[in-house]
Amino acid sequence: MTRAVLVLLLALLVSSCQSVNAPRGGGADNGTSELVQRHLDLAIGYLRNRDYQRAKEKLAKALDIDPRNADVHVTYGLVFQLEGENDLAEEYFKRAVRYDPESAQIRNSYGAFLFSEKRFPEAVEQLSKASEDRFYPNRPMVFENLGVAYNRIGQPKDAENAFTRATQLNPEQSRALIELGEIRFDEQNYIESRDYYRRYSEAGPSTAKSLWLCVRLSRIFNDNNEEASCSEALEGIFPGSDEYQQYKESA
Repeated sequence: MTRAVLVLLLALLVSSCQSVNAPRGGGADNGTSELVQRHLDLAIGYLRNRDYQRAKEKLAKALDIDPRNADVHVTYGLVFQLEGENDLAEEYFKRAVRYDPESAQIRNSYGAFLFSEKRFPEAVEQLSKASEDRFYPNRPMVFENLGVAYNRIGQPKDAENAFTRATQLNPEQSRALIELGEIRFDEQNYIESRDYYRRYSEAGPSTAKSLWLCVRLSRIFNDNNEEASCSEALEGIFPGSDEYQQYKESA
């Protein structure tokens, strides 16, 4: 599993932990619900530390108490995904959706799984449903992920709309900002492109994509100093990137 996928999954785990207040999907009373929650909290702690076996032990105890608990099933899905057991992971994600179809967090986690499997149309379906929850705290991230997924299935206008919604909900949603910067550059709307790039540079780390956009914008606006700075960073930090190859071919 790549580092990028691991980081994404752990980020989803954090959002899961933040959004889970009480177990859903079962019929447990208050006392047993609290016990399920304790097991789930411990499992999430073990999962953050990549102690997958202990995480599964706690999740198994939670399911013994409440077999239809959606939060436990989605966390099981994350565990198995991190372990590379993708068939099992999907089984648990599907159960989580079945037990709590209205949960944006569960739809988002399942959508991220489908995206990692390059099943982009299915990812779009899950992320679209997740984006409908106006009270989901990670809704900007859902729209950002949805925009990336739309790009992968060749629907650029839908992607642009999703990125725009992400930045409306969170003006510092970094991936959406740089994607919109690219879109505006391709449209030759260089002023807006530069604005998105500058907003991105304040919100997110330099990437090959952002530095290459910086180089091209600097050339448009005849800013030799910024072009030199961004091209040097592109060469020094991302010499193996496609963007650096494009830079060399354009020089």
